[in-house]
Amino acid sequence: MNFKELREQLTDEMLKDILAQFNVEPVDETSDFIIFPTCCHNLEGGSPKLYYYKDSKLFRCYTEGITFDIFTLLQKMYALRGQDISLRQAIDVCGLDGGEVSVDPLSKAFNCSEELRYLQELNNTYVPNVDDESRMRIYDPQVLRQYSFDYMGLMPWIKEGISVETLQKFNIKYDPNKDAIIIPNFNYNGDLIGVRARFFREEDIKKGKYRPIHWNGTTYSHPTGRTFYGIWENHNNIERKHVAILFEGEKSVHLYGSVYGEDNNIALATLGQNITKDHIKYLLKMKVRNVILAYDTDYEDYNQLAEVEQKYIQKAKLLSPYFNVSILMDYDFILPYKSSPIDGGKEKFEQILKDRRIVK
Repeated sequence: MNFKELREQLTDEMLKDILAQFNVEPVDETSDFIIFPTCCHNLEGGSPKLYYYKDSKLFRCYTEGITFDIFTLLQKMYALRGQDISLRQAIDVCGLDGGEVSVDPLSKAFNCSEELRYLQELNNTYVPNVDDESRMRIYDPQVLRQYSFDYMGLMPWIKEGISVETLQKFNIKYDPNKDAIIIPNFNYNGDLIGVRARFFREEDIKKGKYRPIHWNGTTYSHPTGRTFYGIWENHNNIERKHVAILFEGEKSVHLYGSVYGEDNNIALATLGQNITKDHIKYLLKMKVRNVILAYDTDYEDYNQLAEVEQKYIQKAKLLSPYFNVSILMDYDFILPYKSSPIDGGKEKFEQILKDRRIVK
């Protein structure tokens, strides 16, 4: 019996029971997938970006951009707790009788080389609606008609400095029933590929402050690594100026446009910190020459800054073969922890921009 056959023995309820042993509970569930917090790299908490696809019985972490199954997830979770376990031990944790498990049917032994081959097999496995561009779902934009441009409902963002013009340009809406700001995401051609909401009620925030909306039996999610947020609205500006600023989140794209004017908005968001081949493909399509990586200030002191700087440099090096790349770091700690470089307004942003580091 091989690993895939063992994986097929797990029902959805069995899988939830296994994770419940680690106090990991589902955040949401549809007929196609179950959403969990990212327990693959967080001991506690974590954002709701770990998707379990029921048909393939595989997980996809949208923070790290990797695919794995329950056995390798358990290895990750045990490693976070300072304990290394083999795939054989992970099978035992699941309560399955693995017998002589092998990826290679010619092999009679279970050994490290078989584990390696299995991990390679997983790495090359497609997950539905994740890596196959032809399967990227296009949604009917009629779903947005149920929401309205409610000035008072959008006031929390207006108070943070996002202009009404920008909110209208990005088709931002408000859902009074759920007290949530609605954020549609369009691809380069203007097709609706996802809809997220920013929730404000405490009971909703516990499930994730930002989550795809679920309406009429459909969850309006999309594979974030396949494109940029803001590409439909801003690609003409970017193609004209040959410059793109990459932020983490949607609000940073809105704030940049509010500060510098929508005709000058060259901001995009990766919705996380991953840089993918698809991101590079679209930057090349837009004839970008200069890329500025403007990720959040995930550091509170100089030691942390140095560590995060190296991480951002490695991400920038994925881009540097194709573009002139620089990274923004808040070397003077002028912004609060976890801020976007644009959160402090124009003056502080330009102070950080002045000190940007060129990556070659």
